[in-house]
Amino acid sequence: ALWCHPCSEVVMSKSSAHAAQWLAADPAQRNAEKVFLLYSLVWIAEVAVVVGLRWYEWFSAGDYMILGAIIGLPCFILPALFACKEERAVPYWHRYAFRVNVWVLILGYIGNHFITHYFYNVLQARYTVPVGPYSINGVPMVMFLITHAYFCSYHIFATVLLRRLGLLDGKDPVRQLATVFAMAYITALLEAVTISAFPHYTYPDRYLMYTVGSAFYAIYFIVTFNVFPFMDTPTPWTLRRTAENSLACSMAVIVLMDVWRLLLGPLVGDTVAVPYAQPVTV
Repeated sequence: ALWCHPCSEVVMSKSSAHAAQWLAADPAQRNAEKVFLLYSLVWIAEVAVVVGLRWYEWFSAGDYMILGAIIGLPCFILPALFACKEERAVPYWHRYAFRVNVWVLILGYIGNHFITHYFYNVLQARYTVPVGPYSINGVPMVMFLITHAYFCSYHIFATVLLRRLGLLDGKDPVRQLATVFAMAYITALLEAVTISAFPHYTYPDRYLMYTVGSAFYAIYFIVTFNVFPFMDTPTPWTLRRTAENSLACSMAVIVLMDVWRLLLGPLVGDTVAVPYAQPVTV
């Protein structure tokens, strides 16, 4: 059954003997990592062209949706087209790359639908892109699509780096946690810096956004970078386990961000309302 028995032919081996490698020892996982990493170069270039050439100035709400589809959908399509020989006979929904997409899709949807309102509330961030009818709970739908590519890249890169540093064997949890904290903050900071060139994502104080705001955003990755790299350990996960794991990570992020909201409040102003209870008009 789809939810109970993933392909038994593909067994993911993550022994400590391969801890110093960049890519996974298992050929199916290694191939998926290559596909996601190579595609990262493509979508980053696409975003750089749109922002650098200021094409967004002429974009309508429909144009943004097309851009989102161009960036997000290849994450599903490319792993199916470029499967390794070990997985070509395996149904797509039983492959590692499909589990990655399911995990990220759930995390990204909950992140945009609910967690974005913590950014509205705590960081006072706003999207000002034209949305027309393409909005869910006060969040432009294009962000749901683009987030998928961003998060696939972030989590695959985190997995590769942690493997290279020999931190996936569980033998040094303190070093693993410290490394994840650093990676999470750097990831959040780099996104904050790069997105600052896009004028339709606004916030009141750039310095606070880069410093404290990045720490707030890093909560996301402190949770997920400690979990995602262990997908399919020691054997391939079922889709049910994949979904449950992503839902659990999403809940953990919401709880931690709500603790920040209640204890520390917003970076500016004094808004403390439950963020997602009253959607913000963007």
